[in-house]
Amino acid sequence: MKFSIQSKILILSLSCTLLGTLTLGIFSTISISKLSQQSSLQSLESRIKAEAENLNVSFAEYEKYTQTQVSKIYTQIKSDSTSFFSKQNFPAHIKTIKERITSTIDNLPGAKAFYVRFNPDISTPDAGLFLVKNNESGDPFASVLPTNITQYSPSDIEHVGWYYLPIQSGKPMWLAPYYNKNIDVYMISYVIPMFIGNTEVGVTGVDIDFSQLTKQIGQFRFFESGYAYLEDSEGLVIYHPTFPIGLSFKASEGQTKIAAKLANGMSLVGIVPKTEINAQRNKLILQSALFILLILALTTAITIFFARSITKPLKKLTEEAKKMITGDMNAEFNIPQNDEIGDLAKSFTAAKLHISQYMKQMQGLAYRDPLTGVRNKMAYDKYLIELNSKIENGEITTYGIVVLDTNNLKEINDTYGHDNGNAYLINSCKLICQVFLHSPVFRIGGDEFIVILTGDDLKNHDELLKKLKDSQEHTKNAPFPWRQISIAAGSAIAENAKATTIADTFNKADSEMYQHKRSVKAENNG
Repeated sequence: MKFSIQSKILILSLSCTLLGTLTLGIFSTISISKLSQQSSLQSLESRIKAEAENLNVSFAEYEKYTQTQVSKIYTQIKSDSTSFFSKQNFPAHIKTIKERITSTIDNLPGAKAFYVRFNPDISTPDAGLFLVKNNESGDPFASVLPTNITQYSPSDIEHVGWYYLPIQSGKPMWLAPYYNKNIDVYMISYVIPMFIGNTEVGVTGVDIDFSQLTKQIGQFRFFESGYAYLEDSEGLVIYHPTFPIGLSFKASEGQTKIAAKLANGMSLVGIVPKTEINAQRNKLILQSALFILLILALTTAITIFFARSITKPLKKLTEEAKKMITGDMNAEFNIPQNDEIGDLAKSFTAAKLHISQYMKQMQGLAYRDPLTGVRNKMAYDKYLIELNSKIENGEITTYGIVVLDTNNLKEINDTYGHDNGNAYLINSCKLICQVFLHSPVFRIGGDEFIVILTGDDLKNHDELLKKLKDSQEHTKNAPFPWRQISIAAGSAIAENAKATTIADTFNKADSEMYQHKRSVKAENNG
């Protein structure tokens, strides 16, 4: 079969265009798929870690409060070391301890009971203090007759495990969930054994109603239908919405499982269907495929229309098309001819431009937070690599990091729904962007934002932080809670960028933010 020169040009041009477009399309699709899936997994992991950190903050409050009470009890004993347990002085000491605890225990949300029990060998079997809160009536903590420790075997966990397990351990400990028959409540406890020298003095502990904790965890939602449950230190389920307690839960092939350790020895585990994690990736792949087909159709039509029997520039066109096939977007199709080949060269140039713009657009989507429009966690990680490189080569000598975390998001989600929770995040992000006009803003978690300060924003960071605070004040009287912005912020400045790491600077800012968050919480509770 004899082919005309025009046919040969057409076949060669279409082949190069097809291979180049398909190669670039497949490469961009694979890259975008990988980046999108990583972004979704990192977003899920960040959310689970954030929820775990919130729980750990609560556990830390229980520990700190109990440690404070133990320290004061030690002080009382040492101040009256010879007659603390005497019949004359012991009732007065118990009264002092009770007054001190009852005046402060209401500041410990979620506590079901608090107790101070003394060694029956140096006092009496029911010596001590047992305060219990009636959750149904809402009454404050009231005294209950302490359990007679000597009536039960040390192996009786449900009655006296809270006493003997910490004593045997010799150190503060969180007890695994257990049913306390003394007050008929399934609970977890934090208990500190008290010793003076080698002498066993007793224990001090706080009980938390386990149902209150599981109720909170039962409200966690990840993506559309993801949920959370609790495992003990051995990987056995201690709370799950549907799975039996005491067994090991294994995620199915269609599920993703991510766990975060809790301060009390348990693990918070999130389960999300893989279809939900891959939803954004599948959407991008579909858009990529449709765009590639559009480019192919457009390029083919242009090639067929303008292909003519001109051979002189054929070699150059072929060589440049092969460059584009290999992914070299610097290929040039500048042929100064006002004929069919010149038009074909222009079509190649247009196709290259569209493909380049499309790849940039797809990369932009992969690095953009879909809710707020600012850069996401993937973009933040990439920016840190670039920042570190600029620090190493001396281009940047000083910088700052501001860590911001919205307050009240959970309350808005629980009370007004996630749509208004999303509106709250968008409004918070807008306020942050309006304050830090010259700095990149990143959303790295559910309610956490990062700002990298350089240039004028770095010089004026104190004024900008004050502006952020004042801007929040101006929203307090807004008509809806999701417009009443409250953001905890912490900042850290690396005066000498090479003298510290970016991670250290971030940790300082993060620590300051959590201090601010706790102070805001304390003010609200006060």
